[in-house]
Amino acid sequence: MLAIRRVFATAVALGSLASVGVLGSNIDINGSSNAGSLTTVIEFPAIELDSSKIPSISASHQSSEGSWWHALDGIPFLLSRRSKRKLSRKSIVTNEAAVASRRFDLPDVEQQKHRSLAFGDYADPTFNCPATTTCPLVCVNSTDDCPSDATCASANPDVADHEFELCNDGTCADKTLGQACDAELESPCACGGLGFTCAKQIDLYDNCFERFQSFYDTNTECIENEEESLPQVDFNGPAFKACYIPFIIITVLMFLWCAYNQRIAPVEGSNAVLECAIKGKESEKWTQTGYKRTIIGTVLHGLIIIVQLAIQGLLLFLTIQYYVQQEAGPALENLKMIFQDEIQVLMAFQIVWMTGFVWCFLLKYPSSIRSLFYVAAFLPMQHMLRSLRRMKSENADTGLRYKTEYCKVRIDEKTGSRYFYFRMRRYFYDETENKFVPGRLDVTEDSTIGNWLDKDRMHQGLSSQEATRRLGVVGPNVLDLKKPTILGSIVREFSKPFYLYQNFMVWTWAPYWYYYMAIVQTVVRVTGGMVVAIFQYMGDMNLYQLMVVDGMAEVIRDGELMSVDQTDVVPGDIVRVTPGLSYFDMAILKSERLLVDESALTGEVHPVAKIPLDPANSGQVYNTKMCKSSTISAGTTVLECGGGDEYNVLAIVTQTGSFTSKGELLSDVLSYERHQFKFDTEVKLVLFILLVEMAILVSVVLHFIEDHWVYAWFYAVFVAGTCLPPLLPTVFVVSVGISCKRLQAQRITCTDSTGILVAGKVKKAFFDKTGTLTEQGLSFVSARTSNDLGKSATNTSGEVDIDPILQLGLSVCHTLTSNASGDLIGPAVDRMGFSAVRSARLVNEHSVMLGDDTIKYLKRFEFDHHSMTQSVIVQRGEEKIVFVKGSPEAISKLCVPSSIPSDFADHARYCARNGIYQLAIARSTYTGSEETHEVQRSDIENDLTFTGCINFQNTMKHETPSVISELREGNVESAIVTGDNVLTGIYIAKKSGIIAPNKNVIIGISVSDDEVIQWVHASDDSDAGDPLVSIPENTVLAMTGEVWNHLLRYDPKSAIALGNHTFVYGRCTPNDKVSVVSTFVQYGDITLMCGDGGNDCGALKAAHVGIALSDAEASVVAPFTSLDKNITSVTEVLKEGRCALASAFASYKYMLMYGQVESINQVVNAYFSITFSEWCWVFMDGIWPITMAFSLPLSKAAKTLSPKRPTASILGPHTLSSACGVLSINFLFLVIALALLWKQDWFQCRMWGSNDVSNVTVLGDNYETSVIFLVTGYQYISSAAAFNFGYTYRAGWFKNYVFVFFFSVWTAFQFTATMSANKFSCIWRANCDNDNAVRFVTSTEPEALYNDFNTTVMPTSFRGTLLGLMIANLILNCAWEYLVVNRMLPKVNDEIAGIKSSQHASGEYVDTATNAYLIKPIPADSEVA
Repeated sequence: MLAIRRVFATAVALGSLASVGVLGSNIDINGSSNAGSLTTVIEFPAIELDSSKIPSISASHQSSEGSWWHALDGIPFLLSRRSKRKLSRKSIVTNEAAVASRRFDLPDVEQQKHRSLAFGDYADPTFNCPATTTCPLVCVNSTDDCPSDATCASANPDVADHEFELCNDGTCADKTLGQACDAELESPCACGGLGFTCAKQIDLYDNCFERFQSFYDTNTECIENEEESLPQVDFNGPAFKACYIPFIIITVLMFLWCAYNQRIAPVEGSNAVLECAIKGKESEKWTQTGYKRTIIGTVLHGLIIIVQLAIQGLLLFLTIQYYVQQEAGPALENLKMIFQDEIQVLMAFQIVWMTGFVWCFLLKYPSSIRSLFYVAAFLPMQHMLRSLRRMKSENADTGLRYKTEYCKVRIDEKTGSRYFYFRMRRYFYDETENKFVPGRLDVTEDSTIGNWLDKDRMHQGLSSQEATRRLGVVGPNVLDLKKPTILGSIVREFSKPFYLYQNFMVWTWAPYWYYYMAIVQTVVRVTGGMVVAIFQYMGDMNLYQLMVVDGMAEVIRDGELMSVDQTDVVPGDIVRVTPGLSYFDMAILKSERLLVDESALTGEVHPVAKIPLDPANSGQVYNTKMCKSSTISAGTTVLECGGGDEYNVLAIVTQTGSFTSKGELLSDVLSYERHQFKFDTEVKLVLFILLVEMAILVSVVLHFIEDHWVYAWFYAVFVAGTCLPPLLPTVFVVSVGISCKRLQAQRITCTDSTGILVAGKVKKAFFDKTGTLTEQGLSFVSARTSNDLGKSATNTSGEVDIDPILQLGLSVCHTLTSNASGDLIGPAVDRMGFSAVRSARLVNEHSVMLGDDTIKYLKRFEFDHHSMTQSVIVQRGEEKIVFVKGSPEAISKLCVPSSIPSDFADHARYCARNGIYQLAIARSTYTGSEETHEVQRSDIENDLTFTGCINFQNTMKHETPSVISELREGNVESAIVTGDNVLTGIYIAKKSGIIAPNKNVIIGISVSDDEVIQWVHASDDSDAGDPLVSIPENTVLAMTGEVWNHLLRYDPKSAIALGNHTFVYGRCTPNDKVSVVSTFVQYGDITLMCGDGGNDCGALKAAHVGIALSDAEASVVAPFTSLDKNITSVTEVLKEGRCALASAFASYKYMLMYGQVESINQVVNAYFSITFSEWCWVFMDGIWPITMAFSLPLSKAAKTLSPKRPTASILGPHTLSSACGVLSINFLFLVIALALLWKQDWFQCRMWGSNDVSNVTVLGDNYETSVIFLVTGYQYISSAAAFNFGYTYRAGWFKNYVFVFFFSVWTAFQFTATMSANKFSCIWRANCDNDNAVRFVTSTEPEALYNDFNTTVMPTSFRGTLLGLMIANLILNCAWEYLVVNRMLPKVNDEIAGIKSSQHASGEYVDTATNAYLIKPIPADSEVA
């Protein structure tokens, strides 16, 4: 019975709110008395009456002038909430004395009663049960039908002797006081058949129904009859057939076309194998399939686009039609009302929505929609080419999977050749092979270095015809990456399937009087997408800046030097080298004093001298590694080149476009696939869980809603939309972007921002020694001959004493050159050694002065990383002398044994143990018959006489120990990978703290001829036991590159097992460094490599996180570049990485929490058949999620590295305990709040009892909604406060100033709304009465409360209870996150890990009998999270 009453109350009776009672003591008395009049004009406001179920009210006592809400008046999207008729202001002339008597002679209770009639209806201020209110209006066919107890006399018993006139709106005009009804007043009754209103009565709510139940039943029946008599639209009419019949036809044609094209009519010759031209991925198997455009396919594609747009247009049309049917305002009055029935227009909307949702998502599945409408074609005729890769799945249960990419085939305007770009590589159609092949030319084919150095060929160059042919093969000398635009980035972002889903979710808010939420949801989604697009644009723009090709090049063609565009240069062109940036790879044919800056490619901080190709290698084929000193790579800046004639510095172009060294590096960056964290695989499971939850909650909502299923559908879709929060995809991008900006502020550039998240999980850090852990330069210590190895480095005068023969060796055995200013250019060790000989002076590239002697260079060989030597042939007078310099081990192998001192090995080890960088030098007399320019390195590097040693001191950087210490405290293992002696590496490792001073070190020093590794103690070179059997306690390992390669070759698992105990890798070539790093990567460790470039380039790329110490802002050698060349950049990157990962997960948890809280709220709302008011939705679905989610990642990184790494698992114990714990706490407090509300005596007679959800504008004015909003609304804020705790990865809670600001503001808002009962709380319709009612989001004037009791004000004591609940909710959330999740849980995990570690950790266990670690190989499928 109560439900029936409530239904009727919301449908009819609340129309009584539209009028102003005559008895109200709140009337404005305007004007003033004067001597000639005893009357006062009492003006009532212009009242807006509603012809629908529940009207809107304008308050007479509230001035609309200057009100804050009028700032938004005139906005086009503000529709009238229902059709209204504006009534004119009425004036009643009355006797002032009578009015005064009427007002002040009433009892106090009556005064209080009338004081509550601000909007014309009574609100009981006593919180008693039963409650007193204005009875629902009694609507009758004529005033004569009004019951005797619904007359003006019964409404005014204290002045029953007065004469009254019943006004059309149910109010009474006291004729005795001279009042009269306004003739223009209209009845607010909803049913036209019962158009007259009886006098409004104030009584107990239940008494109203006992008095007038029969009239209410009659009115309800009248309304139902009117609704049933509404004209219905025929969905089989011509207009509707014109919509769905073409849709069905187009859909059928699309499926038939695809079936015909893909299955029924294959074209022979349309498929071929596609060679993968990407370095390192040649083993990938791709196929190429040709497609071409046809008229039918093009038309079908156009129709599909039209249908997709038509679906959006139909949704818009039906949304407008809904508001036309609702008579929403003057803006829609001129539009034709097609649907008379609200149910029908909403049903039509739902049909279009569901059909469009399924249809559009099916078309989003293919990689390219356009490709569906091409037909398979013979390869030479295609317009589009599909690249298909068949890949084995990592999960054997899923079988095979495919990866498809579509490429547009173009025609070269200059050559007419057909080509396409695939992964930056150009493929052109080869008519001989009848397929597309990589557009790469091998200039070394059928050609040797000698051919290149031929003067006639050098000065003739390519012919114009040959250059054009080659241009057709390789294409322009550009990298195929379009210049990014902000618009393009936005379009790409919003073209993703997730935004298609979001688009349809937004449409569901458009009708049903929720259009303001459609606007809010659009703002939220557009904001999220724009943020992602902007960050993506900035990253793309940084890469594009590295790819720009600009300017002219001077080339020799047809025997003439001419200028051509840089993009027209082809492999094989002879070019004149000029200062500036190089855009292609080239080999130097002829040069004088050529200096280049390679920092952008290798990170090398010093200029590098380049020399022409060696004529001695004329019979060999050019190779970039062998001829590194003669190669200039694209991206290199030429600083200086010799003057003279225009043919003075010439080079031959070896590669252009994406096949250059720079192109390879950029291709690696673009094709780089970020390390797959656990969350990358778990997110699919999370999505599945959310979908299951969505299905369950949707079913529950449909069950709870007892009204028409059309309305229940909207409730269900709203729940489905909140299960997958709209901002979820943005959290990781925003967190990474913020950290990237902070790194740039510290002069650490980032070319691949995705590496920041990976940096948060780094477990192993590798460091180069020289220039990284130690200073870049070297200090010369001494130079001693073979007979004086142990003597002092200084003479009696205190000066460095260098033997003359060593002075000669130091003066000539180097690769130094000088720039135009006379500064020495070359390796630091060569510069320091040369500078130590004070009488030496570099004349030019061909000679050097030593005292008064001029020494001429006959041949120089640069340092070779494999042989560890460099050599030179010089002429001093008539004598030709060979000097060879290199590592002591390498030189000793090249010398005559009798010339090597007996204590040489001991002396070398002694120096290495004490951190001395030592080089050995040997000599011989050149007696060969060959011309010196034809001499090979192997001809002179043998049978040498040992001459002496040169010692340098490499000073450690002052910040190195503190960085290593912080890494160790952050549970990041450090190791040195160096080309120096392993003992020198151990010395630096102990001095820096990588190896503790009290640790014993066992060295894998060499591999014998019978493939046995020699293990020795570092302290005394005594034999050590095989660590593969056991490693003594307090002992670590070191090994040479030779030993590492041997282990890796014969026993990879043992190599990685020993590698976990190895802290120094010495005598490593660049390839050895790559091998060490990549092996740890392969076995699951997240690795970091830090080096200063040069020979570290490969290792920097092989590591998950590479940090180059270089001053090149546009460096692509590593994802991160420290422009200050400071090793502290390592800890800064790791701290930002951990901060970004922790912040991303904090935002991720918050977005999931926001979705879960709102989903639960909507289910509870469905249970009570209520919903939130407009401003509640705006805050809960717009303002709070945006401000809290986007301010959470603004927390700065912690000042120190935590001993633990942040989790990367969504379903791990840390994340689940955090999210599920906070969610459970929130749900508990919601239950407690509702339970407390149900126990309130005053609430028992004020419950919301209606199950009618057709008019959502009235469903938020009740106590249930107020309590749910106040308690759960604050959970949006308190949950964010809990997730703002950064554990030890982010700065303190209060250091996130932006978040603290928003938290404080929203907390103040929510607490004030809870405790106050004024206009502020009325914004959310909570603690609100008609005295304080304000406008909605979509209205232009204040609107009265739409419930039976005209108020949602709660007792002060209960408000305090709610405030206490909210504070307790906040405290418990924060305590759970801070104490349990971030403090207690890690300790529990540590204890569990400790138990496991004692038995089976890190591939090792302890033998209690020998107290030694026994090595057990790590499984190949191990995964480190």
